Amino acid sequence: MYQALYRKWRPQSFADVVGQSAICDTLTKQVETGKTSHAYLFSGSRGTGKTTCAKILAKAVNCENPFHGNPCNKCPTCLGITSGEVLDIVEIDAASNNGVDYVRELRDEAVYSPANAKKRVYIIDEVHMFSSSAFNALLKIMEEPPEHVVFILATTELHKVPATVASRCQRFIFKRVPVSVIADRMMFIARSEGATLSEDAASYIASLADGAMRDALSLLDQCISVGGGNVTAETVENVVGYAGRLETLSLARALSERDLKGALVSLNEIYTGGKNITSVLNEIAAIFRDVLILKADDGTNIARVSARYTEGELNSLADKFDNVRLCSAIEALQNATGAIAASPNKRIDAELCCVRICESAGVMDCDALISRISELERKLQGSVVTVKPTEKKTEEKKPEPQNKEEPETEKTPAKKVEKPVKEETCAGGDAIWQKILAAAESKLSPGVTPLFKSVKAELSGHILSLSSENAFVLQMLTRAENMDTLRAVANDVADGIALTVGRQANKEKKQETSGLDELLSGLEGMEGLTIK
Repeated sequence: MYQALYRKWRPQSFADVVGQSAICDTLTKQVETGKTSHAYLFSGSRGTGKTTCAKILAKAVNCENPFHGNPCNKCPTCLGITSGEVLDIVEIDAASNNGVDYVRELRDEAVYSPANAKKRVYIIDEVHMFSSSAFNALLKIMEEPPEHVVFILATTELHKVPATVASRCQRFIFKRVPVSVIADRMMFIARSEGATLSEDAASYIASLADGAMRDALSLLDQCISVGGGNVTAETVENVVGYAGRLETLSLARALSERDLKGALVSLNEIYTGGKNITSVLNEIAAIFRDVLILKADDGTNIARVSARYTEGELNSLADKFDNVRLCSAIEALQNATGAIAASPNKRIDAELCCVRICESAGVMDCDALISRISELERKLQGSVVTVKPTEKKTEEKKPEPQNKEEPETEKTPAKKVEKPVKEETCAGGDAIWQKILAAAESKLSPGVTPLFKSVKAELSGHILSLSSENAFVLQMLTRAENMDTLRAVANDVADGIALTVGRQANKEKKQETSGLDELLSGLEGMEGLTIK
């Protein structure tokens, strides 16, 4: 019967365990000197070797011919423990046996001497799942255990283990296995299995495993089955549902350049290609994370999680981002991946995420304002800025040459004749605005006129200022096609009236950022601003 790779290649001695050299060295020294403890607590993320080391330790303390602290794996005891025939080695799944009654039976059984081995070893996996009563029942036997009993507790959530239990154990924290170590192990196992594994595919699998050797072996097993013994980076992409490297990089570049159309086109190609949207967004987030680390890295060489992309490709994205916008983009991607799990339409959520990243400059929050300031600073840094003063509109005209003959009537200054204003402009601003809306209803898009009826209008001289508390209404009002239509109708209805649009009238939301936003708008639209 076929056996999964992670079971077939489970280490049988401490020398075979990779990525946990410090822990293995300590345990072998204890076994070699006969100074093993009565209780151990192994903690760490999944797939890092906690249960594997517990089984090796159980064999080592019972081995008839240990070699430098490692089990020989040849004596009857070692072979019996490996096959599961020795009943003195008890493996307990605390997730399904977490009641106090089960622990009481274990406590009563532990006092008896082992039948076939030197020591009775209890390996309790996921011990944090024990109830409070079960932990209390385990305390006494762990505090004063018989000499022939060894407890090995394993958990992925150390903070859930009571301090009274943890303090009675020797604690070992298993670290995530480095990507390079996992990749080398994958290459060795693939060669032993008669499969061909490219270096790119090995690095890709190692980065996807997130430090878990078991996850890497499971993925390699699946890729070998799909690829027929020849595993490439494309094989891994097809198995995990990721888009192609170039497709994903194209989407990331479009988002970095605020090219919304290009981002939506790339996302549509990925979606129609049958790729997993959640996986794609996760990979984009990983790329942006690596770009952020690359911008902040001071030579510490923090490990990258997007192994498929070169440093040059990441640097090309870094030039288009500042740290604030990068953090905002990563946060938007993470929120989208969390919402997609419960969404009826994953594609819409992904498209909205792209819109938020591309249009982040229009979001009025502190992060967006800081991002806009940073962009202006980057544009102005190292540049010579010259500001041309605008000419005064009220500047007096130069006198005409004296030798030019002019009629006597033209020498006297003529009074400026103002354009007559229709009678409607003398009424309140709201009345004029409603009249303009009524005349423009047939020219505007259906459904727009009812939105504009809530707009407030204030008349000051010949200027009609419009404002609204609704951000969406204000956005629709400032659209070029709507404003051009309204201004054309205003010339017919109220001759001499000029329409202007003010800011959103929500004082609570805009009060803090209005001054800063006016400064930014002034800098970005300053007349005569040139950068050399």
